[in-house]
Amino acid sequence: MVQNKEKYLKAREFRQRGFSYSEIAKIVGVSKSTVSNWFAKQSFSKKVRKDNEIKARRDNVKRVSLVNKARKAERTSHYKEAVKSAETEFKHFKSAPLFLAGLSIYMADGDLVHPSQIRLPSQRPHVHKIFIKFLKEFLGVERSLIYSKPHLTITNDVIAKKKLLWWIDRLPRIVLNS
Repeated sequence: MVQNKEKYLKAREFRQRGFSYSEIAKIVGVSKSTVSNWFAKQSFSKKVRKDNEIKARRDNVKRVSLVNKARKAERTSHYKEAVKSAETEFKHFKSAPLFLAGLSIYMADGDLVHPSQIRLPSQRPHVHKIFIKFLKEFLGVERSLIYSKPHLTITNDVIAKKKLLWWIDRLPRIVLNS
């Protein structure tokens, strides 16, 4: 039994136009549960619900696509900045013994496959010690982000990994041109 026929008729009109229970409740000035009680068992309302679900899925796909596009553009920009930074830093660091040692260690033993992870599978403590010093001094990695048991790992630092790989790619040129 509907107590306010005017509100019910107004709500029914909005539901037939595809409005959600929450939207109708706000417009008409009743609770969402009241709107649900009025229309939950009516066939036209079930069709509206299905149509709204389809529309929401379609909108979510578009939204996720736009978010991914924006994130990709942002990552591309960060990667370009990382490469520029790596170029400049390389010019300054290329004669530093610790820099060359760190790159050589990673070039020889490091994981070059995983894009977001700096991983040194070696379990030799003295190699870890040198490489940790390299990471802190040249890549600015905080000690708290470095896990060294059983092998050294830094996860989710894509920018540091990009720089490291860029530097490693240039390392043979230093050694061969010396």
